[in-house]
Amino acid sequence: MILFLSISIFLATAIGSIGLYLWLEARKESLPQRFKEIVGEVEGAPPGRIVASAEEWLGRVRKRFAPKAPTETELVEMLSGKELTGGRLLLNQAGVRSVGAHQVYLLIRWALPVVLVVLAVFYGKITGIASMSIILMVLVAGIAGYLLPDFVLRRKIHKRQEEITDSLPDALDLLVVCVEAGLGLNAAFIKITDEFKLSSPALSEEFDIVNREMVAGKPRQEALRALTERTGVEDVKSLVAMLIQTEKLGTSLAVSLRVHSDSLRLRRRQKAEEAAAKTTIKLIFPLVFLMFPALFIVILGPGVIQVINVLYPVAAK
Repeated sequence: MILFLSISIFLATAIGSIGLYLWLEARKESLPQRFKEIVGEVEGAPPGRIVASAEEWLGRVRKRFAPKAPTETELVEMLSGKELTGGRLLLNQAGVRSVGAHQVYLLIRWALPVVLVVLAVFYGKITGIASMSIILMVLVAGIAGYLLPDFVLRRKIHKRQEEITDSLPDALDLLVVCVEAGLGLNAAFIKITDEFKLSSPALSEEFDIVNREMVAGKPRQEALRALTERTGVEDVKSLVAMLIQTEKLGTSLAVSLRVHSDSLRLRRRQKAEEAAAKTTIKLIFPLVFLMFPALFIVILGPGVIQVINVLYPVAAK
């Protein structure tokens, strides 16, 4: 009992320390200014020397504990989504593109099963459950702790992809209007980025990254292909394929975009009709297993009781 209690306290302290460190890292930009404001209010103190030493001390702390700055190649890979696999690709598709996101994800994925297993064992020892039940709880806690981060991340990816899919036809309409008005593709992407910041932040962010990559000198085809890897949405893949083919063949971009926008709207309408047609089949299971038994009991229950009273009067008495 003492051993499990010690392990639980150690894990709780470690997780709390890691959380405190990440919180301080998020606020480290405002620490020097706040330190200046606090020290500057002390009467009779030489503020210049104290603030200088404080800033020097904070600089040493940052240099010791801050993560290394990513190289130019790592930044390009982080933004483009190319040559990323496993957890890095999932985080990129979920819109989590900070430098230390992958390390935090791995830490959570490996620390959560250990914490849940320790809590399960501790709970089993306190409540006095049988050994086989404790073993079963440990197995369930370990599997759940290992699969839960990946499940949550994939749910976030799915939600983000749905947001992009729903907003893409409207973005294509705006893209058609901009191109027909004489704007270039880069300027049209900037317009989409500005107009969709509130209605669809994910789509706005993706087009902003594409525009920044093209401004930085990346070829348009590579930037568009990176967009498909970064989102993982089929409609975006078809849009990118159409844009690349239009650029290669030299056809009218406005006409191609208008046709593609109409096809996306038709596809979205067909998906809505398909989902509406599936509702009748999905309603069968709750109706049969949940509602019909209750209805049968309410409707047939009094009749069954009267039949029993007539056929078996002695048993009824």
